[in-house]
Amino acid sequence: MSRIALTLILCLVSTCVNAASETPPNVLLIITDEHNFRTLGCYRDTLPREQAEMWGLGAVVQTPHLDRIAKEGVLCTRAYATAPVCSPCRAAMITGRYPHMTGVPANDLPLDRSIPTLADRLNNAGYRTAFIGKWHLGGNGKPEWAPHVDGGFEFKKYMFNRGHWKNFVLTDEGPAVGATKGGMPTYDVNAADEKTFSTDWLTDRAIEYITDKDATKPFLTVISYPDPHGPNSVRAPYDHRFDDLPFVAPRTYASGIPYPKWLGGGKKHPVFRGKDMSLYFGMVQCLDDNIGRLLHSMEATRQLDNTLIIMTSDHGDLCYEHDRQNKGNPYEGSARVPLILRQPNRIAAKQYYTKPVGTVDLTPTVMGLLNLPADPNDQGRDLSAVLADTTTKPLENEAGQDVTFLRNAGKTAQWVAAVDLRYKLILSTDDVPWLFDAKEDPDELQNFYGKPDTAAVSKRLGLALQMYGVDNKDPHLKNVAIAGSLTAVLLGK
Repeated sequence: MSRIALTLILCLVSTCVNAASETPPNVLLIITDEHNFRTLGCYRDTLPREQAEMWGLGAVVQTPHLDRIAKEGVLCTRAYATAPVCSPCRAAMITGRYPHMTGVPANDLPLDRSIPTLADRLNNAGYRTAFIGKWHLGGNGKPEWAPHVDGGFEFKKYMFNRGHWKNFVLTDEGPAVGATKGGMPTYDVNAADEKTFSTDWLTDRAIEYITDKDATKPFLTVISYPDPHGPNSVRAPYDHRFDDLPFVAPRTYASGIPYPKWLGGGKKHPVFRGKDMSLYFGMVQCLDDNIGRLLHSMEATRQLDNTLIIMTSDHGDLCYEHDRQNKGNPYEGSARVPLILRQPNRIAAKQYYTKPVGTVDLTPTVMGLLNLPADPNDQGRDLSAVLADTTTKPLENEAGQDVTFLRNAGKTAQWVAAVDLRYKLILSTDDVPWLFDAKEDPDELQNFYGKPDTAAVSKRLGLALQMYGVDNKDPHLKNVAIAGSLTAVLLGK
């Protein structure tokens, strides 16, 4: 055999070996529930101190492991729940379609399985797919382990449909809620410990799946934690770890300033309790510690740097801002969510993406980051190219052309919103248009609509909403009151 022929053979063998060793990236999607973005240190670092420490100067929870993901990847500074309630947002997140197009415009409805999910797409691409934790897209089942409507995930033994359980166990019949009363599962913590508390237990199950030594395919693993959603309770020692922090009510609590009518009147305002925030912080730190365990296990098995990691939430929690708990409205604490991504060799470290993002953009963006085909019917945006071309510091919060859209959960229209780099326009069924200015009024107490120099901004966001309604067939934009408000905005009235 000639030297040239031998060289060609060796080159071919080397090429084949290298191709075989190039394993497609794994995907780890971490979803928390009702998570206020200000509880992540990486988000506090982007904010003035009075905004970062909303519940008192010095009243913060440390999140070093979530901060690590952000530090080694990209943090989206202006990410929003497409509909700030559990099921509709999750439907948008997992399909790339707006909630009204998924069969899930409200909670406790089953996902339309004619729409391909992220799991369906990655199944077809040769991935092994697992969902571990709270699903909330299968209808009314509670907890309903391994739901009938499962989104196409192949491994669903530890998927449960809904509920905010605090104690899980493994039985001979399979997974079960470990706290019961009268034979029925309850949300009680009981004697849950680092093996049975929900956050710890779900993390153990995820680690088992991710580190399966017999697996030959790349994985898509979704771990969906039911915390820090209420009831605010957590296992020891997290239940008292933050009791001594100097908690105070947010500035917008009992402010005396009239609320927008879209917030809803007649509700009894919650009494501020520092202990409630202490428990919320405890849930957040328990989550962060367990996410640290996930990262360490993937480092130990040399999977970490070949894994696309995304962390986000289905909505926020106002945590007493504007005299409210929980979510369901377009205020920042309710609608804004954490969104951080880490993918070495694709996304540079220490990056910020400052333009608006919606959770509806998640599935198309994941497909783009994996270099897999897009679905032409996606309504969310593929942001994979721009996430790799960001900046090393947050930009000034100025107006821009990029817009994301929010809508109330439910089949009945109440409000819709358009958000850009600085402004948020809200049109509702029972109030005048509202325009928030994140630069001049980050607490969202003032309505800038109709004030000098805001007409052009309002019209631009109104035109964006009009186009969104047409392109995505959103029935909320056909509501008579909302359509009338939109007309007024476009006419500058």
